[in-house]
Amino acid sequence: MLTESDLNAPAQLHYETVGASKGDRQRDWGDAREFPSLREAVHWAMNEEAPAGKHAVIRAASGHVLEPEHLEEIWASVQGP
Repeated sequence: MLTESDLNAPAQLHYETVGASKGDRQRDWGDAREFPSLREAVHWAMNEEAPAGKHAVIRAASGHVLEPEHLEEIWASVQGP
């Protein structure tokens, strides 16, 4: 589960192929982009165009992985009124 402290902790953004089976496979975070905070990683994911045929996945400092379907919800919650 995502924690409040995750929002200000470092995070990694990784692009993976849309429709790739997530199952038990291990993601390769070797090419992930590092961000000083989860807030910044989500901001990047929501405002930059993903490479063709790929979507953003973010790993929080706690190890929690944010799938694309959760990014809009997180983005809305950190924007404020």
